[in-house]
Amino acid sequence: MNWDYFLRQWGRIFHCNIYLVERHDRIRQVYGAQSLENGKASFPEEPAFLRLLTGGQAETRPVLYGEAEPVLYAVLPFYEKRLVMGPTAPGEKNEFAAGVLALWHSMTGQELMTEELWQQKEPAGAEIREARANVQEVIFQRQETELPHNPYEQERREMDSIRRGDREMLRRSLQETYRGEVGQLSRDALRQAKNIAICVVTLASRAAIEGGVLPEEAFSMVDGYILEIEEMTDPHKVEAAMRQAEFELAERVEAVHATKERNELIERTKNHIFQNLHSEIVIGEIGHQIGVSAAWLSALFHRVEGVTIQQYIRREKIRLAQNLLRYSDYDVKSIANYLAFCSQSHFGKAFKEQTGMTPTAYRAKYGNMTKNENMQKNKNMQKNENMQKDKNIQRNKKCKGTKICKGTKICKGTKICKETKIHDNYMK
Repeated sequence: MNWDYFLRQWGRIFHCNIYLVERHDRIRQVYGAQSLENGKASFPEEPAFLRLLTGGQAETRPVLYGEAEPVLYAVLPFYEKRLVMGPTAPGEKNEFAAGVLALWHSMTGQELMTEELWQQKEPAGAEIREARANVQEVIFQRQETELPHNPYEQERREMDSIRRGDREMLRRSLQETYRGEVGQLSRDALRQAKNIAICVVTLASRAAIEGGVLPEEAFSMVDGYILEIEEMTDPHKVEAAMRQAEFELAERVEAVHATKERNELIERTKNHIFQNLHSEIVIGEIGHQIGVSAAWLSALFHRVEGVTIQQYIRREKIRLAQNLLRYSDYDVKSIANYLAFCSQSHFGKAFKEQTGMTPTAYRAKYGNMTKNENMQKNKNMQKNENMQKDKNIQRNKKCKGTKICKGTKICKGTKICKETKIHDNYMK
């Protein structure tokens, strides 16, 4: 095989350099953007690459390195030499790993899994050993103090209540008293609360999905809550947000269970609608996606849900619009455009038909003030303050240094206006 040609093409596929490294860490050839000059290649500055050349051990299969570095490299054994590939960004990890697997298969015919590419380096191996030691220490301490974790049965009842959409059962499970406490996930109180909340909300979302909530909807709810939790600075507020998420997920399951009949095609249709609420949704495209005719799907959907697909789409768009009006800074026009309404007036009409209120009135009653509104409010307040300051300045100018003479009402050291006997500047 013409290895120069072969590796040159793979360098183009990877969009990174492939270094052919001989014994004693000498770079023999570079395939990619960089080239050898006078038989030498300039070394990249990344410490990861230098460590691979100076301290990398011989491998019998491809290995990915990058646990602690901002970039990734791959090393493949190549006869008595080795190939070092990289760098690539961590965000391209999956594509990079797939390319390494394909290259290795084309060279050797061996099929590997992505997980087999990762090898823990010595520092990471030391961290793993320390983590295992911490596990043993925690077990020992809990056995020593005879203080167990929170009971699994209680946690299962908590998740079952969400899976069933039973908010009253959820409330009772949270009020249970038991011996034990939740695990310690951080030595910092705020971080501990956030870690617990992330775990609970994630488990609750999976329970909700098992209860029938659309996966995309549950995932989106979890993302929103976790992002909000990460911004909080009070552990008590973190716990309150965590519980609110659980009850909201249980409520969504309850709404799903209110449907008389569950159908896989209908659930796939609803999931497609949820994922594309920001676009103009065509029924024919939905049918094409799930493999049925639009007419048959429309009839089935109306029979199961009691509304047409178009009515359901509009209802879900308005429900999303309510959330945007409550919690986002988008103005009404932007929300109408985002949800693919043909005009702001059409959006306002549809919104009022479903909620009984205009979007503006809904935001005024339930929503957070938008950034533009805040800016306008602050601008008006500043304008009023400036006007008041101007009045005070004018008032001070009129009175400054104008002592009135007894009996004459004449300002000291000033000219008297005829007939009025009032300070000339004061009249102005």
